[in-house]
Amino acid sequence: MQLPFAVIPLVRFVSDRKLMGSFVLSRSVAVLAWVVTAVIVVLNVKLLVDFVLG
Repeated sequence: MQLPFAVIPLVRFVSDRKLMGSFVLSRSVAVLAWVVTAVIVVLNVKLLVDFVLG
C-alpha cells in the first residue's frame, strides 16, 4: 500500500515543467508513467479488497 504514495508524487513532480525545468518528462513518457501508476493503484486496491474479504 505504500508504493502508490511514493509513485504518485514522483510522477507529478517530474511532470511539472516549472519545477523540473529542462529535466521534465516528455508528454508520452508522462502518459506512460501515469498509466503505470494507475495500474499500481488498482492492483493495490484489489490486494486490499481480497485481503479484507478473503
